[in-house]
Formats: sequence, structure tokens, C-alpha cells
Amino acid sequence: MAIARKDAAELSRNPGAILPAVAMVFGALVPAFAVVIGAPMIAGETLARSGEFADEAQAAVGAVPEIAHLSGDALIQAFLFHQFSMLLLLVPVVAAMALATHAVIGEKQARALEPLLATPLTTVELLAAKTLTPLVFSLALSWIAALLYVLGIWLVAEPGVWRTILGLRSLLLFGLLGPLVALVALQLSVIVSSRTADPRSAQQLSSLVILPITIVFVAQLMGAYVLPLAVLLLGAFGCAILNALLLWAGIHVFDRESILMRWK
Repeated sequence: MAIARKDAAELSRNPGAILPAVAMVFGALVPAFAVVIGAPMIAGETLARSGEFADEAQAAVGAVPEIAHLSGDALIQAFLFHQFSMLLLLVPVVAAMALATHAVIGEKQARALEPLLATPLTTVELLAAKTLTPLVFSLALSWIAALLYVLGIWLVAEPGVWRTILGLRSLLLFGLLGPLVALVALQLSVIVSSRTADPRSAQQLSSLVILPITIVFVAQLMGAYVLPLAVLLLGAFGCAILNALLLWAGIHVFDRESILMRWK
């Protein structure tokens, strides 16, 4: 906890480290509202009148029962907003990568890592301490983004659409899958950061976590469907297994003697 508090204090003194994560919040929010609200306004017709997405939205009722009571524009808007909610998973991933690499590489560059490695902390405790502050921050930012998402839907979408976002699917997405994905990004970033002194290189390698999320999001758009609860649960289970493997790898890769010899 002392190390986590120290990392939090350093983060407050270096706000530039959190700018990519904050920018990702807006980057994840804008596309949904541009497509669902902005495009129909520019075209001068509603989504229901244009005939686009109507069949797909109706077919998605089985995967998202929260939208079953809606019709017309409200149904299509709810369907699209559920599709775009997958983009919000990028917020904790980007935040985790930015802060985790800074937490390790920043201490290397400041020559503060050597005294830390000489403490009687076990490797597991040290890894936990280095991931705690980035994890808390990334999850807080993710939930703020989700709150802004629901608030924006409440302000500009059809009545009742915002309530469909508060169902079990969103709870699994932001309460279970999101934290597990963020933890994957965190552990991967810490592992990579322990082997390099360049934060940009570490972030580029860790950004591989973004690729599966992007592929799933694009697949949803191209296939005009929404991931059902069973798939989200399967993804969460896979992330849990991956986190266990990364923890095992991190304990073996985070070799104190090697790091001390390399960065003296």
C-alpha cells in the first residue's frame, strides 16, 4: 500500500501521463453519438425511416432482451448503442498501459527502482503494488466513461433508450470483463516494462491487447449483431485464465538481479 500511495502521488505530479487515457474516453464516446445521432440529423431522416438496421435491431432482441419493449427509432438506437459500448473497453486498456509502463520505466529512469528491488517485498507483492494504482485509476476512468455514455444517451436519444444500457449485459461488460481486460493490459505492460527502458516501446508491445477488442467491435458492425451474455462470460473466463498465466510469467520474468544488473 505504501508503494501504491507513492505511485499515486507521483501520478498527481505528472498529469501528462494520464492524458492518453483521458483522450481515449472522448475517442470511445464520440463514434457512437456521431453514428446514432449525428448521421441521421445530417441526412435529415430518422433511422427507422431510412430502413437501415431495422431488421438487425429486431434480431438482436434475443441477445439483448432489455431492448425488447422498444420499437422504431428507439429500438435501432438502443441496438447501435449496445454495439458501440464495446469501444468503452479501450478506455481501461489504454489507461492501464500508459500508467503501468510509467510506474516501472519511470522509476528506472529516475534510478529509484534499485532501492525498491532491494526491499524484503516478495515479487508477487511488488507486482501487486505496481499494478494497484494503475488498476484503480483505469477502472475509475472506465466507469466515468460508462456514466458519461449513459448520460449522453439520456440527453439525446429516444426516451427509454438509456435504461436498456443499465441491464445485465452492461454490468458484465463494465463490471467483470472490463476489469479483467484492464488487468491483462496491466500485467503485460509491467512484464514488458521490466525488460525495456523505453516507455513507447513498452506501450507499443502492450497495445496488442487492443487488437482483439477492435476485431470484436468491427465484427459486430459488419455482422450487425450484439455479443450475447454467454459470449461475454466466455470472454471473461478466458481473460481470467490469461491473467493467471501472466501472473506466473511476471513472477519469472521480473527477475530482480537481472534488472539491477541491467540498469545500474
